[in-house]
Amino acid sequence: MARSETLAAIWRGVYGADYPQDASPFSFVTVPELQWLAGAMNVTDGRQFADLACGQGGPSLFVARQTGAGVIGIDSSLVAVQAARVAAGKGGFSTRASFIAADAAATGLRAESVDAVMSVDAMQLMPHRRAVIAEVVRILKAGGRFAFTTWVSRQADVGPPFPVDYQPLLETAGLVFECCHEPPNWERRESAVFSRIRESADALRAELGESVAAMLAAEAVKMPAAYPRIRRVNVAARKPG
Repeated sequence: MARSETLAAIWRGVYGADYPQDASPFSFVTVPELQWLAGAMNVTDGRQFADLACGQGGPSLFVARQTGAGVIGIDSSLVAVQAARVAAGKGGFSTRASFIAADAAATGLRAESVDAVMSVDAMQLMPHRRAVIAEVVRILKAGGRFAFTTWVSRQADVGPPFPVDYQPLLETAGLVFECCHEPPNWERRESAVFSRIRESADALRAELGESVAAMLAAEAVKMPAAYPRIRRVNVAARKPG
């Protein structure tokens, strides 16, 4: 999917200048959201942040480029990690970007070893969110920040098993909640992406094969129906000190 010209054209057509082409994300994160992540983490040259569920490293390297900070990307997929390492080398980041295969709840990083942590469109997929947030607290230095993009439920016990509010989870783990907001036009844009995926079924089958195209088609039908029960949010918190 990462090499799909059809999918890239769909995202570019919907998001225009807000599509982070250099980051090549297979997610709904935008340029303004990546810029917000960079600012919310408050990292600069000489600092280091971790990216949980980094995928192939595009958003990690985008934020590293924006801030001048170093990055440690963590993903459970060795294939994704290997692709991220290649991307870092091609982008000239080999000296300040490293990528490792590990679980988000057990990164293997030293305690209090990073200045910030980010995560892009992944927290909703993690069944062990409390353990992940506890790991974030463990690896963050005092005063470090955690910023992420995800989706939450609009109402408890209705729709997908997402939290309604991350503030209690973050505060229980020992973080100070800072903000949570919905990015503008997120629902309209995501719905448009799924509409175009449905319209491009034949092209996607030819490009990706039957099984992958069928998976995308099923998601393109299922997700818009879930929007009355979920909302996209950008969340930030900090470790005391």
